[in-house]
Amino acid sequence: MSTFKVSVASNFEELWRYNIVLVCELCSARGERIEYLSKESYIAPVGSNLDAAPIDYSVDRALTLTTKKGDYINILVYVVPHTLPTTNDVFKTKPFPLFVKVVDDKKEEVINQAFKVNQWSGDNIAINKVGATE
Repeated sequence: MSTFKVSVASNFEELWRYNIVLVCELCSARGERIEYLSKESYIAPVGSNLDAAPIDYSVDRALTLTTKKGDYINILVYVVPHTLPTTNDVFKTKPFPLFVKVVDDKKEEVINQAFKVNQWSGDNIAINKVGATE
């Protein structure tokens, strides 16, 4: 059994155009839920069409959760655009990287993976049985 620290971050300069929700389900080896955690980074309502990042926006934006002890976690990350890109040029609106990193209580990386997020639709990222030994 281990605790898990889950982090979600991106170096995309227009990350402010997205609301992000991180959900973690900590499970026992038998698949029973031990803990359910979630954290949200909310910027604006969907359809806001902001011209720029809010004044109080931090470019170091990241979401982090730490679980109790368990055998593995299931992770869901929802990336929801509230403001669409300012251009319709497909070449200027390529997918951006969103990094999901999980470290156990021994400070060992369980995963450190980049996911490509569509700038127009956002994404729903599901990673199951992170840290499972089977």
